[in-house]
Amino acid sequence: MLKSLRWRLLTGVAIAAGSALSIAANPAAAAEQAEILQLAVQATGAPAPQQGEASQVEEVVVTGSRIVRNGNEAPTPTTVLSAADIQERNPTNIADYITQLPSMGTGNTPRTTTLFANATGGANQLSARDLGVTRTLVLLDGRRVVGSGMSPAVDVNLLPQNLVQRVDVVTGGASAAYGSDAVAGVVNFILDTGFTGLKGGVNFSKTGHGDGKIVSGDLAYGGKFAGGKGHLLLSGNYYKGDRIDFYDDPRDWFQPGLRLMNNPTWTATNGQAGQIVRTDAGYNSTPGGVVASGPLAGMAFGPGGSIQNFVLGPIQQGQVQAGGTIESMPIRGALLPDDEHWSVFGRASFELTDKITATFEASYAGNDTVNWSAVYNRQGATAITINRANPFLPVAAQQAMDRAGVTSFQMSRLFYDMINKPGTHIGEAGYNRRQDRILAALEGRFLDSGRWRAYYQRGHSDVWYTRDNNIILDRFNRAIDVIANPATGGVAGVAAGAAICRSTLTAPTNGCVPMNVFGEGSLGAASIAWVTGAAEGLRTRQDIDFKQDVWSIDGQYSPFSTWAGPVSIAAGYEYRKESFSSTADSYSLQSLWNVGNFKGGANGYNVKEAFGEILVPLLKDTVVAKSLEFNGAIRRTDYSTSGKVTTWKAGLTWDINDDLRLRGTRSRDIRAPNLNDLFAPSSQFVNAYLDRTQTGSPQVPNITLSGGNPNLKPEIADTWTAGGVYQPHWAPGLSLSVDWYKIDIADAITAVGAQQIIDMCYGFNRPQNPAACDSIVKAAGATNLVNATIYTSGINAQTVAVEGIDYEAGYRTTLDRFSKSLPGAVNFRLLVSQRLKDETILPGDVAPPTLGTFASLKWRGLLTTTYVVGASRTTLTTRYLGKGKITNQPETSRTGIPEAFNKVDAVWYVELAENYDVTIGGRRLTLFAAVENLFDRDPEPIPSSGTSFGTSAPYDLLGRTYRAGMRFRF
Repeated sequence: MLKSLRWRLLTGVAIAAGSALSIAANPAAAAEQAEILQLAVQATGAPAPQQGEASQVEEVVVTGSRIVRNGNEAPTPTTVLSAADIQERNPTNIADYITQLPSMGTGNTPRTTTLFANATGGANQLSARDLGVTRTLVLLDGRRVVGSGMSPAVDVNLLPQNLVQRVDVVTGGASAAYGSDAVAGVVNFILDTGFTGLKGGVNFSKTGHGDGKIVSGDLAYGGKFAGGKGHLLLSGNYYKGDRIDFYDDPRDWFQPGLRLMNNPTWTATNGQAGQIVRTDAGYNSTPGGVVASGPLAGMAFGPGGSIQNFVLGPIQQGQVQAGGTIESMPIRGALLPDDEHWSVFGRASFELTDKITATFEASYAGNDTVNWSAVYNRQGATAITINRANPFLPVAAQQAMDRAGVTSFQMSRLFYDMINKPGTHIGEAGYNRRQDRILAALEGRFLDSGRWRAYYQRGHSDVWYTRDNNIILDRFNRAIDVIANPATGGVAGVAAGAAICRSTLTAPTNGCVPMNVFGEGSLGAASIAWVTGAAEGLRTRQDIDFKQDVWSIDGQYSPFSTWAGPVSIAAGYEYRKESFSSTADSYSLQSLWNVGNFKGGANGYNVKEAFGEILVPLLKDTVVAKSLEFNGAIRRTDYSTSGKVTTWKAGLTWDINDDLRLRGTRSRDIRAPNLNDLFAPSSQFVNAYLDRTQTGSPQVPNITLSGGNPNLKPEIADTWTAGGVYQPHWAPGLSLSVDWYKIDIADAITAVGAQQIIDMCYGFNRPQNPAACDSIVKAAGATNLVNATIYTSGINAQTVAVEGIDYEAGYRTTLDRFSKSLPGAVNFRLLVSQRLKDETILPGDVAPPTLGTFASLKWRGLLTTTYVVGASRTTLTTRYLGKGKITNQPETSRTGIPEAFNKVDAVWYVELAENYDVTIGGRRLTLFAAVENLFDRDPEPIPSSGTSFGTSAPYDLLGRTYRAGMRFRF
């Protein structure tokens, strides 16, 4: 058996490697592909799909349209992923599969939650066309789902993934059908509502480094009741992923000192690159403290207060240096966060009459994620003043000060060790969600061709953000100001000469616990507990409660027929209300923490929408066309915040003959500002940005305050698509398609970042914009931006334009068509996306387009080859990321980099998966295993002026990963 399995595995690899053709996943090919797959099943002797696995029905819901019809006739290009397609690769999450589609962007995933935490935690949120998660509408059975936070972006983790029958990916505007957010596209998760039986599975995953362990499992049940009139579905999913702390096991591709820095010798006319690439850059602070200046500069404190030497490099830019000792900036970060999520789902439907069906759905899901938040670095203008009289000062340091004739020095220090529990991080961020959803629906038929649907849906998300090991700044400053208790006039009950806080002399009951800052690990548990408030149970926390209510009714009917066929019309009305309320801890409300400082608030909006759609056959069985259809849709939307707006779509489908279909659409789409854009309560964070007021633009600490902007209005997008599908009758199973798209977005909402505000204010590499300076408040008495407060929020200012071509090709057949001696069947599927244009422009901005950079590669591809024989199914997947640049800025500009470094090579990622069916006790089980990034391809080096691992998405930072598990279905 093992020999046979090995032969099948090698055969599958050989076929995959030698093939350049794959199958297109488009609705037009669905029927024929299903027939060929059934032939393959019969030819190989594999067990036939059980009832409900393949649902081939005459009428289906077509994503992107409100008219239920034959899915082969949709004018909008749609990529369809079946449950069988997904299971052949056995990803730990369906989102992992979807994000690898060339037409999709990186989105938000646990793999992008590296280094520091972000507001999405470990959520899986999708981004079509790389236009952002807020411009991609995610649906469940054609209905909206409550977002995972202030943003409406849906966390795919919390959907009932084990009941998904297929996933429709429409990468084009669909606002006329679904309303706001469907600018870049729609991802519709279609459930197998007719499933009967019991199925489940477990999946184990771990990287080749032995870290990043993931355990996931699912179970689902479906059955009929009341003599077949009723149907019940129950499902549950669980996932737990372990954090990868980079410090514990740095990857071999990691360059600790790789960084972009300002070229200190650059001028606008000397022909040099504005940025230099260094491999010896890092903090000029250390985890135990280092003397920053003066005769003792470079004297560092190691564990236990030992004296060490730290070489201060010749290039000093804010908190970064080069040419000296490397204190790596990202080394303490995480490649993956701790991530645990689960969901339970139930659905019951009942035929009230032969024409009316009632449905009730309920779900409850949760997600808990923990990751690092931010480094606390006292350096430069915020360096700690150390006096000779500090009783914690090591004797060797005291002696050095005496020899140098100094009574104080400035110390820079990184406070990685400000933790209350081992294994945690300073400012550790927790993101927690509990999400529930209920749906009550009625649907039915009327007359001969009519159907209607009405439903009420309520979604609710309870989200809380926390920051542990967070510094209370006032307490910290008192704790590090340490003196010896005077013999006279000192603090009663404390021995003379013992360390005390200076503030305790005048406030003996203030509770201050002196802190020893000399050497990593020396801070003292009691002092840490006081400085972080843990001793009193204080914790940075914000609780946000989101609610979404949707009332909807729609129907369709074919009132008459033309010479070419029946005309179908659909119309409906929707009312949606979204709201939030938030509270925060008392210290956040007073802005006493280092990071977080969340604020409370409450607000919301409502939306009223009326829509209509028509499908008109124009020609049938004529000389010029086998069929020609027009599809049009319009939607009138009234937002309580921004007023009325109209969206529309017009499309044509032209079947020239049985082999060739042409299609095209033109649409007007919108993305309305969401709760986060409009009303997000302000949050305060401490970050470091390039100070354009100082020579060399050093990186300095700043305070950023972010929040919503209630004056935002909807984005307006114009979308064009045109293409065709070729399915030659002389090659059954072959399908080819090409589709061009163009999306132009006006008044795009953009969150102008702190660095961008600084650059606009001071005219750095762009025209000066004095209005941007209104968002910057300098520290008292400061002439530079050290400790400046920068206010950030969204504005309607950008124009965004993307254009490209999607190619799909595929072939599915049994091998005995070519030779009776060849066993089994093959399925080739190729998806390619070519990017022609990618521009995001802010008024007055002279930055070049990002097209061709690693963030917007011109070419991306995905080739999947499956070989089926007997009980074995072997799948080889090859993912391609084209070559590109790091930046399109001219080399000699202020932000240009040397051409020798300004490149990323083309990357191929290979995944090998095997599924094998076995029978135990008369029950069929599927055992599977997969190796992702089979050849352990390193990510491309991408030096950055920020804190990074020296590379970035879309590249794989984890390395070779193994998955194994089993599935069953009874």
